[in-house]
Amino acid sequence: MFCKDLFASLAAADIVFSMSRIRFRIVPPIDRSGERVFISGSIEALGSWNPARALPLDWLPPFHIGEIEVPTGSHFEYKITRGSWEREAVDAHGNVPSNLSHEVWLEASLQHTIADWKDRFSGRLTRDVISSRLLGQERELLVWLPPAYSREAEHRFPLVVLHDGDAIFDPALSSPSGVDLAADEWVSLLSRRGVMPESIVVGVRHPEGFSPEDVTLRDSELSPELGGEGYASFIAHELVAHMDQHYRTIATPSARLLGGVGLGALNAFYTALRQPGIFGRVACISTSFEDVSQSLPESCAALRLLEETPSLDENLRIYFDYGDQEIDECYEGYHSLLSSLLRGKGWVEGKQFVVRLIAGAGHNPLSWRARLGDAFIQFS
Repeated sequence: MFCKDLFASLAAADIVFSMSRIRFRIVPPIDRSGERVFISGSIEALGSWNPARALPLDWLPPFHIGEIEVPTGSHFEYKITRGSWEREAVDAHGNVPSNLSHEVWLEASLQHTIADWKDRFSGRLTRDVISSRLLGQERELLVWLPPAYSREAEHRFPLVVLHDGDAIFDPALSSPSGVDLAADEWVSLLSRRGVMPESIVVGVRHPEGFSPEDVTLRDSELSPELGGEGYASFIAHELVAHMDQHYRTIATPSARLLGGVGLGALNAFYTALRQPGIFGRVACISTSFEDVSQSLPESCAALRLLEETPSLDENLRIYFDYGDQEIDECYEGYHSLLSSLLRGKGWVEGKQFVVRLIAGAGHNPLSWRARLGDAFIQFS
């Protein structure tokens, strides 16, 4: 009661409280991303939980943005909607989350990625565990099953395998950015458009998640210079066998796609070279060809492996892209040499492989999220 009485006394004395500016930045789902988004909350500035009076946000891609001013020292709770409680944000499993909250002491920017909307959620995200002899441990998988999986009991589906499972489906797991790659959203959207079949998507989790600063077990596993050989064998044999045995997959290389970003893209490319005949398509976004040793193009281990590979799987198709911002701006030399080596193997650009420079793109989750759809459909 002391704090409440103190605020009341100060108000009665005409003392003006300082105000703090709170900014909202909301990353919407992939589908119809420009639709109006609102913040509904416990204070008057957010409509006092009346969605009809909620704060409307402005669409400034890739964010919906808005701001309010509230008394410093106050507290408020809030939710994100498209204008009604029937259209509020849900988590990656389709559940309505608890209220978000904020203690106001300084100006702040509050950023959230919406996993999906209540009225549009589809598919099912599940967890699975595989015991790996090659890795010497159990490994957790996140498996997304498309809507038709539960409706059509006899139907089989293509398989998409992606590295960095924590960053694939669920913003709540996508530390430190809080931005997931929206793989499930892309598959749903592209399948509705008829440009990609409904597919099972599996994200392979690394025990310690993802760190952009330190060389972790994740980096060691994905790096061809370190543990990439064993990890590639795990993906190509144990993981694929597990998915074919426990899920209704189409168990042929032409129905399998392997993909990743950064070091995950490098390992996907390496796996395609070292384990031919398992995957028919590979998607490599912002490939970290420099690896953990920071090698220059002429000494890049993965490109040297390509050069030394006698022949390539004639049925394999590989997509590569990179941007011109952040560390991606250093990748032109690697991709130039890559293109030259692939052409030297008899591959035709646009038929067996694509190397795409994307203006304005960088080495970050928001950029990868926007580019994933093109990577999925390049050779569909």
